[in-house]
Amino acid sequence: SGLYCSIYPGDIYPYTRKPLFLVIDSDNSFAFHNFPNLFGQPLVCLMSPEEAPANFADQRQRGSLFTLFLHSPLTAFCAVCNVSTAVVMDWDRAQLILDKFLLEAGRQLARFRQIDVAYLQFYRDDFLRLLLLRYLFCSTTLRLHRAFRGPSFYPACRPPLPEQELAESAPLQKLLLDLALVFDTRALFGLGGKL
Repeated sequence: SGLYCSIYPGDIYPYTRKPLFLVIDSDNSFAFHNFPNLFGQPLVCLMSPEEAPANFADQRQRGSLFTLFLHSPLTAFCAVCNVSTAVVMDWDRAQLILDKFLLEAGRQLARFRQIDVAYLQFYRDDFLRLLLLRYLFCSTTLRLHRAFRGPSFYPACRPPLPEQELAESAPLQKLLLDLALVFDTRALFGLGGKL
């Protein structure tokens, strides 16, 4: 009855005695940016953006955009592009492009030498690998979308990943552009003039 309950990083410290994969979706996700790894076990924390552009702020009443990206990335892509309907053939084409994006993001992630060992351990699990790749799709989409400007509008993770490098990757930008073209939303994305 009117009480506001929050989970703080300190509440979770005991659980870090074992490998832990966290997804933090909150307006207060920044509280987890410096989450310490007290016991040296693999620890990954995916955090939602702290802000959303004004035209997406009302969407929070219907659910979180971050959670939508992790659960149904193509639906989330359509949400940030204001696409409310799509014909089945376009949806199927878009799903194929999204699958290629996730595959390419996984390949590129495997090439980075400075990836924290925690990601390598969790990457072996099919479900957590899918969450991680969808997180990268979310990060890349929001970094390239013209309405999302600045770090507070992007998701974050601990340990850090090379998200900016992935967003600047020509193959990933090309796939994102192909996806935007399916829904005629190319103008919403700034791809740095690389394509």
